[in-house]
Amino acid sequence: MPDSGWDDSLLPREREVLALMAEGWSNTGIADQMYVSLSAVEKHVTAVFAKLGVPASAAGNRRVLAVLRYLAATGRTGERLSERPGAGWGKPHSR
Repeated sequence: MPDSGWDDSLLPREREVLALMAEGWSNTGIADQMYVSLSAVEKHVTAVFAKLGVPASAAGNRRVLAVLRYLAATGRTGERLSERPGAGWGKPHSR
């Protein structure tokens, strides 16, 4: 997770969603990881975009732009972001 000073406007759940987005999880995968509904994840993702000031645009992918901001702010690039077994670049694991 980003340090608390990274962006104080993001709630803890929004930060968790953003971290999972950075690991490459889809909204459905994030919902499974967090044990919440897909609708809840979609609301968190929308809030992340709004709070990070990532506008909807035909020229860019908001999800990628949000993740790039996360990676730049946390200094995490090219490393496994999660300590969860099976999370990240590999196949999702069952819980």
